[in-house]
Amino acid sequence: MQALGTILRRCELVLVYAAVVACAAMMLLTSADALARYLLNSPILGAYEVTEKYLIVMAIFLGLSYAYRGGVFIRVTLLVDRLPPRGKLLADHFAHALSIGYCLIFMFATGQQAVRALSDDTTMSVLPVLIGPAYCFVPLGFLALTILMLIDLPRVRRGEAMLFAHEVPES
Repeated sequence: MQALGTILRRCELVLVYAAVVACAAMMLLTSADALARYLLNSPILGAYEVTEKYLIVMAIFLGLSYAYRGGVFIRVTLLVDRLPPRGKLLADHFAHALSIGYCLIFMFATGQQAVRALSDDTTMSVLPVLIGPAYCFVPLGFLALTILMLIDLPRVRRGEAMLFAHEVPES
């Protein structure tokens, strides 16, 4: 089980680094496009589309599992904090199971969309770059998040689940 955890952490690290590289590329490309547009009166062709179709998608969805591990998902605890311990545990299990269910639904639906998009030959309007591969980042991010939430499921009983963390755990 320890080896599986190490493999999953490394996979998550690869996804996070890809998201960070996408953010950096997005900043550089947008800055270069703005400079070229206003100083040279010649924008970078396709900069907006590459940012929109690839870089933003990578930055958001490849970082889902890292965001979950960091405890940064929005949660409203006004009611749950006032429940007795048994009721709080039941509510936490329900919320965790519901979250896993949503992740599975999103992963399945976006996976189907990615398969359809990969069979399509649609390209960007300015550059001859296929749009279909960009759709693969979404189910990949949800897959990583779903696996992490499934591994975290036994920790709900102990009150240590990352979904309900009040502090940011060590990653």
